[in-house]
Amino acid sequence: MSDCEEKCCHEEKSGHHKGAEGCPEEGDLVGHIAQLWKSASCAAWSEVLKEILKEKIRAQWGSQLEKGAEAYVAAAGAGWQAKVAKAKAEAEFRKAIEKSMLG
Repeated sequence: MSDCEEKCCHEEKSGHHKGAEGCPEEGDLVGHIAQLWKSASCAAWSEVLKEILKEKIRAQWGSQLEKGAEAYVAAAGAGWQAKVAKAKAEAEFRKAIEKSMLG
């Protein structure tokens, strides 16, 4: 990454340019637009790099990641079913208490 890109990305992450996001009422309009271009460029570079990495990661590790995702979904489903069963049991318990107390 060039010094320019590093500075741009650093400013974007740190929020130094956040005050310049709206259209300036007065001041350096050209400078403001240039900063917007730099910020957009940094975001675009980051998105392209992420897309390339995603492709490489999927090619190298896709099948293992798919198996891991399947295991996670199965475990999450079992956990969800347990929560639903618990909620049903609590609801039945509340109904039983209500019935016994109020007739």
